[in-house]
Amino acid sequence: MAITEAHITAFNKYLNVTNGREKLCRLVQYFARFYAFYLLKQGASKETIQRWVNLKSHLAIGRKFFRLLKPVELAQSSVKSLALADPVLRATQFVKFASNFFYFTSEAFSLLDTINFYKLSDAKKVSDFGLKCWFVSLSASIISGLYQLKQLRVRAEALKSEKAAANADAKVEENKLIKEEQAATYQLCQDVVDICIPIGGLKWLNLNEGQIGIAGIITSAMAMNTQWKKTNPN
Repeated sequence: MAITEAHITAFNKYLNVTNGREKLCRLVQYFARFYAFYLLKQGASKETIQRWVNLKSHLAIGRKFFRLLKPVELAQSSVKSLALADPVLRATQFVKFASNFFYFTSEAFSLLDTINFYKLSDAKKVSDFGLKCWFVSLSASIISGLYQLKQLRVRAEALKSEKAAANADAKVEENKLIKEEQAATYQLCQDVVDICIPIGGLKWLNLNEGQIGIAGIITSAMAMNTQWKKTNPN
């Protein structure tokens, strides 16, 4: 397929968004993580392996700069989530955003240590705390996703009765429910794969660098797809 001006415009619109650039860097970072492990297993030279390890490490640092003020946004989202009427969604969303707040805050401190601006007494402990917060956030998101899917199916069953009663708005509501269910399922799948990364990082499961890299590649591509649709809705 030939690359047209429309394709370039769409790609530029994607890159003009900070989140779009960050997700692209994330994809390359996790590919480098996977490829460095692959090269190690293939018996490549230390210099070749180190080149990809360095790429992974530097991209990880760069992404932390992208997300340096992310805790401010998450603090606001945490407060907003308390206004949700549904008690399950209110609790899970609050835990999700609050945990992410602590994750990105710990990441900011780790960044200060990495660039030697402020040395932490135990950088590993701070990093592990951040991974635990990420795990809690993803767990809350998974619970929220499962709950939303259950609620959508309840609404779908109720809609069948309305369709039987020849409700004119039933078809519109049905299409809306289908889109919401697809979005909830997509996010749930992304969270389930993503949670392998903190689990592997904390050594709660024996996941190697290649497996963690593949998980990161998959979820990065999924996040990029979501962001692409936001910046290029048509």
